[in-house]
Amino acid sequence: MPLTFIEINSRNLQHNLRQFKNIAPQSELWPVVKSNAYGHGLLEVLSLLNDNSDVAGLACVNLDEALQIAKSSQHKIMVLSYFDFDELKIKQAIEQKIILPVYSSESFRYLQSLALELHTQIEVMVKIDSGTNRLGFKAEDEALVAEIMSEENFLVHSLYTHFAESEIANLDFSQEQLKYLKNYQAKYPRVKFHSACSAAAIAIPEARQDIVRLGLALYGLWPSTATQESGQKQAMDLRPVLSLKTKIIQIKKIKAQESVGYNRTFVANEDCSIAILPMGYYEGWPRILSNKGSVLINGQLCQIVGNICMNLTMVRLAKGLEAKVGDEVVLIGYSGMEYLSADQQASEAKTISYEIVTRLNADIPRIII
Repeated sequence: MPLTFIEINSRNLQHNLRQFKNIAPQSELWPVVKSNAYGHGLLEVLSLLNDNSDVAGLACVNLDEALQIAKSSQHKIMVLSYFDFDELKIKQAIEQKIILPVYSSESFRYLQSLALELHTQIEVMVKIDSGTNRLGFKAEDEALVAEIMSEENFLVHSLYTHFAESEIANLDFSQEQLKYLKNYQAKYPRVKFHSACSAAAIAIPEARQDIVRLGLALYGLWPSTATQESGQKQAMDLRPVLSLKTKIIQIKKIKAQESVGYNRTFVANEDCSIAILPMGYYEGWPRILSNKGSVLINGQLCQIVGNICMNLTMVRLAKGLEAKVGDEVVLIGYSGMEYLSADQQASEAKTISYEIVTRLNADIPRIII
């Protein structure tokens, strides 16, 4: 067993999928596996999704990810955001039947020209910017969208948009975005439509269209408190998939007034014991948690002391705690009856749980349990 590792709970992943099939039985579920499956491990997550009958397809951020996924999955793949203008990669995408996004005049003209050159059809989906003001076509581009929809060398799979603030309690702006997309549904009734990320799928029933793009919630994390409240009112139960663990590699006793770590940011006010962990900011543990984050050792909360290093973290053992080299340390997950969540760690780090899990180094072994 490696010193630092991530556990991926297969039962919880399947459970979370069923939660969304329960609330959106009419929608196709397309798990989003971008960014190393939100830090959970792409290959490990793919292996758990490949034989799940509730999975209609997979979504990722760009073409490089899609081509990587295609090596390990037979599911249909959609690229949500962008792609390289690289002819070799596009040819591979066509061979693999990957759905490419058309999100700008440049992306349209490039694919249009290449399809003509190759005498083939390219399967695409059209990104509508309904108010997030990132990628996609705005209101003034409706004529261009119409041209895309009529392009004979395109097989248009779907039109889609993305919400700007579906994770908050006030969903007025999200409703406006949905209304805007529905204008396109009236014009193009024969193609699929999708807008729902995890939060929107939970909180906005009307957004459960042909496809639900299941992101953070697939991994058992609520996108926000407001989303959690909405989900629980519908009897939804999400279970975290990821646990992050390491082991103590040394314990030392220090005396009052001795300091710990770089810049001596922690000075002991009394004699105490310090455990050294082989986990630092290279492994993805936020340096901002220096002197304020916590871990669990043998079911007890222990505070991080001193500055988190590139590959090491020091923690002060709780008074009376019996610990030894080799004991398990939990940064996310259960230790005995105690639990530390990604949300708790994110709150201490003044960020969101998305960042906590996606920043975990891809080299950390992922172990399916």
